[in-house]
Amino acid sequence: MDYLTDENQQASMRYASRMFALRRARRRGSERRGIAAVEAGLCMPILLLFMLGMWEVGRMVQVEQILVNAAREGARIAAEGQLTVNGSNVPVTVTLVQQYVRDYLTAAGLPAAAISGAQIQVINKSGNSWSDPCNAKPMDKFQLSITIPPGTAYSSLKWGVVSTITGMNQISVSVNWVSLNDSEVNVSTQLPY
Repeated sequence: MDYLTDENQQASMRYASRMFALRRARRRGSERRGIAAVEAGLCMPILLLFMLGMWEVGRMVQVEQILVNAAREGARIAAEGQLTVNGSNVPVTVTLVQQYVRDYLTAAGLPAAAISGAQIQVINKSGNSWSDPCNAKPMDKFQLSITIPPGTAYSSLKWGVVSTITGMNQISVSVNWVSLNDSEVNVSTQLPY
């Protein structure tokens, strides 16, 4: 009989030690209850700010790429000097180049305020004097620049508080190009012999 009581005592001791360990684990869990919520509460504002900053910087990179592509498109049109429209040659003017650039920006989905406020310039970089690309000599260098100035035009591009993060308040891009106008060729009507 002593044997059964010893076995019962051992079983009850094992049971008691398991219950004690279980109670200790529950107590330890209750001490840590809510810690994950506190950690999330501390980390989430920082992560959210980081994510919004990345979003804004990505947007500004996207807008700058659109502006560079629009400037290249405008420079290609300006370099031709003459456009063939419905079978007739149309001289390329600065106004025509500006309209092509605005059309590109519209097709790219930029806001109307940014497009109407954009400053588009064709700058002669050669020694020859001309104001419209159609008057440029072959291989004359020029620059086409697009600026979205501070104010309503720039603010329409933002998705958040990028100016407070990066300090940007305008975007400017420019491309350098050369005129591809045809050379003037003079042909003599006199035969050489």
